[in-house]
Amino acid sequence: MKYKAMMQYFYENKSRRYIREKYVFNSMALRMLISGFRTFGSDVLFKPPQVTASFRIMLTEYKIRNNASYIQIAKKFGYLGIAQIYQWEKIYRQNGQNGLLSLKKGREPKMTKQKKNKQELTPEQNKIKQLEQENLELRIKNKALKLFASMKQPTDKKHK
Repeated sequence: MKYKAMMQYFYENKSRRYIREKYVFNSMALRMLISGFRTFGSDVLFKPPQVTASFRIMLTEYKIRNNASYIQIAKKFGYLGIAQIYQWEKIYRQNGQNGLLSLKKGREPKMTKQKKNKQELTPEQNKIKQLEQENLELRIKNKALKLFASMKQPTDKKHK
């Protein structure tokens, strides 16, 4: 969709307004895309820069040092992630380079994996665990047999 929008903008001379309305682009995102596409061509979409700690630091320092806009960042680095750039700048201003070095890719998981505590059991504990499991199985079988037997017994009602 973005590639098609850029083809229409650059080769069919469609206006930014037309592209923005047809493809439902945010105005800033479209201007960044146009700027990046103008400099890097389709690579801005199909081969975006690899985001590493050093890339984040270099981009953020450039933005702060030059008071650069998001459009200037897209033109210089070919990176279009407005929200990420904003977050990186915020982190850099609070924690410096170290803040950007420790970033992990992706979101925090919503559900945490629970670690099972596997402790070494003594032979006696293993035997007790095994006997408890057998006891449970036998109780379940016993209840099932009682239920089955009660289903087989005739009812007290006499047939006339």
